[in-house]
Amino acid sequence: MIGQGNTQPATEEEKSQAQSMLASIEDYLSDESNVQGVIAEIQKGQDDPASAIGAIAGQLVHMNVYAATSKGVTISRDILLAIAAEVINAMIEIAMSAGIVSIQDEQQLQQLQGDALISAVDAYMSLGDPEVNGQAAQQVMDKAVSGQMDSQEAQQGMINNMVGGV
Repeated sequence: MIGQGNTQPATEEEKSQAQSMLASIEDYLSDESNVQGVIAEIQKGQDDPASAIGAIAGQLVHMNVYAATSKGVTISRDILLAIAAEVINAMIEIAMSAGIVSIQDEQQLQQLQGDALISAVDAYMSLGDPEVNGQAAQQVMDKAVSGQMDSQEAQQGMINNMVGGV
């Protein structure tokens, strides 16, 4: 989900791709039966909602990349982490609305987001994508595990660098 590890601001093409993918995922989540399926999956992982949320986010991003690629559209892998972060936020809102997750403070929210992002990268990588630089993905995972991605500022800065704040 890290592409080639680039952290340059997103090009207009990448911003357009990110907006298109997010719109597709939002459309998916606008269907109540899909939301119920998401809720059921998060409930299965109730002991570790971050892992469940991240796994769903990684799968949704992968599904959209695969769909675009099968139509002959080339998707920049450098935008996928930022897209996953946005999807994770949507999943957290769904989980909170369903009463599965309760956020007490900003620190707890940041921890949930960070843990879910790690799970999203892991889920995406396990599904396979020959266009993703595994070393770059591992570097981001290492930063996340070591706490370098724990702050909201670090996560948002990385997202802004990758997609211009989409």
